[in-house]
Amino acid sequence: MLFNSYLFIFAFLPAALVLYYGLNHFGQYTAAKAGLIAFSLLFYGYQNPGYAGILFSSIVVNYGLHIILLKENRAGFRKTCLVFGILFHFSLLGYFKYLGFFTENVNRLFQSSFAVPSIILPLGISFYTFQQVSFVIDSYYKKMTRYSFVDYALFVSFFPQLIAGPIVLHSEMLPQFGDLEKKKIHYENIADGIRYFSMGLAKKVLIADSLGRIVDAGYQDIWALDRWGAVSVMLAYTLQIYFDFSGYCDMASGLGKFFNLDLPMNFNSPYKALNIGEFWKRWHMTLTRFFTAYLYIPLGGNRKGKIRTYLNIMIVFTISGFWHGADWSFVLWGMLHGAAQVFHRAVQGKRQLPKWLGFLFTFGFVNLTWVFFRADSIGQALSLFGRMLRGGNGEFPFMRLAGFLLLMAMVLLSKNTHEYVENKELTWKAAAADIILFVAAVFSLSQVSTFLYFNF
Repeated sequence: MLFNSYLFIFAFLPAALVLYYGLNHFGQYTAAKAGLIAFSLLFYGYQNPGYAGILFSSIVVNYGLHIILLKENRAGFRKTCLVFGILFHFSLLGYFKYLGFFTENVNRLFQSSFAVPSIILPLGISFYTFQQVSFVIDSYYKKMTRYSFVDYALFVSFFPQLIAGPIVLHSEMLPQFGDLEKKKIHYENIADGIRYFSMGLAKKVLIADSLGRIVDAGYQDIWALDRWGAVSVMLAYTLQIYFDFSGYCDMASGLGKFFNLDLPMNFNSPYKALNIGEFWKRWHMTLTRFFTAYLYIPLGGNRKGKIRTYLNIMIVFTISGFWHGADWSFVLWGMLHGAAQVFHRAVQGKRQLPKWLGFLFTFGFVNLTWVFFRADSIGQALSLFGRMLRGGNGEFPFMRLAGFLLLMAMVLLSKNTHEYVENKELTWKAAAADIILFVAAVFSLSQVSTFLYFNF
């Protein structure tokens, strides 16, 4: 099920809210959480009920490990449980997401003919895998008290953050489930939720999906593009993925507000970054946090000298690229960002670039590397770059370029949604604008598309 669909907006969400607040009103707090879990599993398994079974099974296994790790004191057995938990979750992820990729590459390398399995990737498995791995690791280090199964199941399955993040931590979400004040309807949170959701829906449906049609048409027939057409396709994707992911993050935050639950901020105007390090502190913030806490620091972080620091950075970003997708183009994208981070770390503290130049270098690099992120293969990405260099001069797309510049002005000069909603009182003008955005987006839902990060 999609956030940007009539079924979700006009049936699923109202029913979930009525059930949740209705049960809480009568003091049935556990039943309210169980009902929200049921709705979340329905949301997740709507297209394929098997998805919900995979998710719920992984929750049961991880919760069992949580209980064992908190009770057990034998060091060897606890470490065995930790290793089992990590391998269990990454084995599920590896089977569904990477088995086909590895089979194809084994066949190519050894000239073998193993059948390449056709496996449907469960949506969001990359996200809830990391969420559950972080939980089992924190259970091992006893950074928590014992949680109830219902609370843990809701923590993992809560539908606003289930499919594309944010990757939340137990310390951020689980204490909120026990707060009795959050069981009541708070109309200011409902109002904030509507504003978040309306702006996110408009970003997705009105902007990202419109740009997506340009991108899809370009990548379907790269060789038909002239130089300016290829540049337009590149710029269109840079803006599409920005508004698509920004829109999703806004909608997820808004949905959390409807239930009085605060999700961590996951997107903070990343194209305003003045260097690549700042970009990754603003883009998919909870993913950066996960890799820092659970991979970079355990590898040694920056505590073992420059060379080891640079190696750790490259490892983290290479794995990050592979996490995003089972293709060498994603690996290369991650390695390029890792190399940029290493360079930034090496020159940090030396002569500073003017802010405008730092912005241009950062945005230019991010823009170019998105080509590898979007392409179906490294070869396709290189083909698009080839058309930019050798595609010939067709008609200059004045109108399209003007549209891109207008969107970039919105990106760079406007506050992000979090700043707009959290730090500004609701006025009649703002409410009217939100209503107009919502209505315009709803009338455009006939051409609905999935969020880009659903694929990862």
